[in-house]
Amino acid sequence: MGTPNEEIWPGVTSLPDFKSTFPKWPAKDLATVVSNLDPAGLDLISSMLCLDPSRRITARNAVEH
Repeated sequence: MGTPNEEIWPGVTSLPDFKSTFPKWPAKDLATVVSNLDPAGLDLISSMLCLDPSRRITARNAVEH
């Protein structure tokens, strides 16, 4: 997931609890973290872990995935 920034979550730096001093962690490739999932499983988990709420998959769409 990594540390959120404006590129992956527009508006995140305007949130009241956002701290610009928080360490900048790079995102890891999800396939290396959960190597036993097929592409559809990786896509689902990636969609569920999306930091930007407006881009995150809904519960209904996740069930239908």
